[in-house]
Amino acid sequence: MKTQLFNYLRFTRTERQGTLALFVLAGLALSIPSLLHYFPPERSPTDFSTFQAELAALDQTRTRLPELFYFDPNTATPAELMQLGLSEKLAATIEKYRNKGGKFREPADFGKIWGLTEEQFRHLQPFIRLGGQATPEHNTPAPETPAATGPELFAFDPNAVTEAELFRMGLPSAAVKSILNYRIKGGVFRKPDDLKKIYGLSATDLERVLHYAQCAAPEKIPQAQAPKMPETPILVDINLSGPEQWKTLPGIGEARARQLIQYREKLGGFQSVEQIAEMRSLPDSVFRQIRPWLHLGATQLRKINLNTASVADLDAHPYISKRQAELIVAYREQHGAYHSPDDIAQMRAIADQAWLSKVKPYLGVQ
Repeated sequence: MKTQLFNYLRFTRTERQGTLALFVLAGLALSIPSLLHYFPPERSPTDFSTFQAELAALDQTRTRLPELFYFDPNTATPAELMQLGLSEKLAATIEKYRNKGGKFREPADFGKIWGLTEEQFRHLQPFIRLGGQATPEHNTPAPETPAATGPELFAFDPNAVTEAELFRMGLPSAAVKSILNYRIKGGVFRKPDDLKKIYGLSATDLERVLHYAQCAAPEKIPQAQAPKMPETPILVDINLSGPEQWKTLPGIGEARARQLIQYREKLGGFQSVEQIAEMRSLPDSVFRQIRPWLHLGATQLRKINLNTASVADLDAHPYISKRQAELIVAYREQHGAYHSPDDIAQMRAIADQAWLSKVKPYLGVQ
């Protein structure tokens, strides 16, 4: 047995030489990567310049700003809104708002769209042209103006400047509302330094606009800056009043009175006065002006039956999106009838407690 094993492991001279050569070749193959580390390949100047050019082109693509042009938010298509730099989701939100009867009556209304940041609104506000305004040919690129590259500064009277002009100067929404509310309550800017009282106006913004403020003499300040309420105040019951009662309030005309009643019908009735401010076509300045004269009387909300309502029925409610309506109906079809409005909280896709508490009073199961 030992002799057979010895004969099996015995190599001839040729075999020994071949084995040795094999080991040498394997060693060289394993050491090649280490040897190449000491001899890096030379890069030609052309290769490096090409790389730099490609990198610069990529960086330019990443930082390229959207093309801006004059547009009417009531008629612009989703494709045009995305061309202005808005996301596909935001463009769909705007289209859905219009499809439900919503309308932008002044540029500030566009800033109320859910999901639109204040920075985006400031960027687009100078290019908004509503139906009745003089507008260049649609999709015509806007000329190079200070508003296209940043806030526009100009001489203004804080007692007469409009909401749109305040936004053009680049002031934040909080400061714009504070200035308008101050005037509505009868406040008068007698000197530029009075702007320091305004809540929401940062030291940086104040320093930027203060030199452009020019206050008229008190006797020359238009009395219209502080609209008068009716001499005999009439409380408006927000759930029972018709158009004639609504029109007694300042800032509420025929069209706005009709919109308020339509919004009340879509909701199924108001459960708080603050819900009036949620109507997108009502400027916040008008709501604050009429707020003292709004009254919530007997509340009897019209409820949506969760066990019989269709997707369209649910989607018609201002608080319920189409996606939420589809989820509510799908859950009912999979799990059976709802026993109470609280059951919709069982859906993992609907976890917004603030939304649930807001919409629940309008839901029923009978």
